[in-house]
Amino acid sequence: MSGDASPITTAPQPTASDAVREMRAAGRAGHAVPADRVNRWATTLMRLFGQQRAVRLEQWGGSFWYQIDEKQWHRALAAREPVRALYTQPLLHEVRRAGEDRDHIWSADRTHCTVCNDPFDWAEPYCNPPKPPVPIALKPQPFNPSWFLPLLDRLERALKRESKRERDEWGFRIAQLRKSIEEHTKEKSH
Repeated sequence: MSGDASPITTAPQPTASDAVREMRAAGRAGHAVPADRVNRWATTLMRLFGQQRAVRLEQWGGSFWYQIDEKQWHRALAAREPVRALYTQPLLHEVRRAGEDRDHIWSADRTHCTVCNDPFDWAEPYCNPPKPPVPIALKPQPFNPSWFLPLLDRLERALKRESKRERDEWGFRIAQLRKSIEEHTKEKSH
């Protein structure tokens, strides 16, 4: 085979963020925008948001969501049962409410909600993010290192039964602790 072996590439599909970025750039420039450019933006946004079909239809089963078909969807709507339609892009009329009955915001791979961290298959009907823990007020407790001095005396008496090497080693450590306690209590008293 001879000839040009260049790969066939297609332009990436425009995204909503691309269209909005171009709109903002045009707005900052302050010049008139050609009609074909505005049409391209509108087409991109309508294709992504306005005319999409649901990827998955679900009904609330009491403790989990389960997948249903369109016939079951219309029956559930008529019976006023909780149902949801999942899309790849958010719909134009969807409003993220901050109060009760807030919709889930799914991760890109649709495994969990990015707000409440509920798994996709077992999510509650509405997003209920966990409340932050209430901080526990900690009061500084009174502490006096000199409280350890009687314990160190008792430890020194108990060391008399040990070998000379052990007595020397632990005696040195006890002396360091005593020195540290004395320095600490002097700092507090001044």
